[in-house]
Amino acid sequence: MIIPLDRWLQKYGEIARVMGYDVSKDREATRIFAEILRKNRVNPPLGDLKKLLYKKPVIVFGAGPSLDSSLDELVGRDLLSPYTLIAADGATQALTERNIVPHIIVTDLDGDLESMLRATRRGSVIVIHVHGDNIDKVVGGIGRILSSTRKVLGTTQVEPIPPLYNFGGFTDGDRCVFLAASFGAYPIVMVGMDFGKIVGRRSKPWLTSDVYAWEAKERKLRIAYQLISWLALEYNVEVYTVSSNVPPGVEKVEIYELKSILR
Repeated sequence: MIIPLDRWLQKYGEIARVMGYDVSKDREATRIFAEILRKNRVNPPLGDLKKLLYKKPVIVFGAGPSLDSSLDELVGRDLLSPYTLIAADGATQALTERNIVPHIIVTDLDGDLESMLRATRRGSVIVIHVHGDNIDKVVGGIGRILSSTRKVLGTTQVEPIPPLYNFGGFTDGDRCVFLAASFGAYPIVMVGMDFGKIVGRRSKPWLTSDVYAWEAKERKLRIAYQLISWLALEYNVEVYTVSSNVPPGVEKVEIYELKSILR
């Protein structure tokens, strides 16, 4: 974890107060998920993640409204191959539709599960995040996930219970960035992470088009924006974005320039 755990827990306490979350529910969900993983003898694939991330360039795909057009340009310019690809939840669907398998999926299981299962069967590591509002989805989906892969890492946003980890981050998108930074990845490029008032259609399985963000979602996007800036400024993480909404500390880069930032 790039951020000391006590510092992150303090930060999450502030987020929970803003969002009106009951942290005790997060702790109970953490206990349940840890017990499930232990019962199924799931060993965290830390070695796989280190190979994919340590000193490696990374593209993080968020499910924002610019995802599909940006992804098409990346494919058209053949710019994906040098990078480790991390998909945030519903963004997995956009990649698998183009026959692209993300190396890592970060999800709280409210995106399209079928696309994530297709990807895990083809080798993706899946990082499953548990919190107070999604334990039913985790309990309901973990059997199918473990039938398709054993490369499963559990995470939480409160005090971790083995074999779960806490790398920091709040939404699927910014958790991808925190995960990559924690394993020493650089540079980290954000694609489809727009932080605006529009929710991309890939965000939820039931969406057929982009929609205006509802109040809770808009607050989450603002918090994600602030967390990315905090990570970049306070912990000197090298983060870029191809989107127009650029958090402080993050550098804007055009897609055609992505080769120029590789070292």
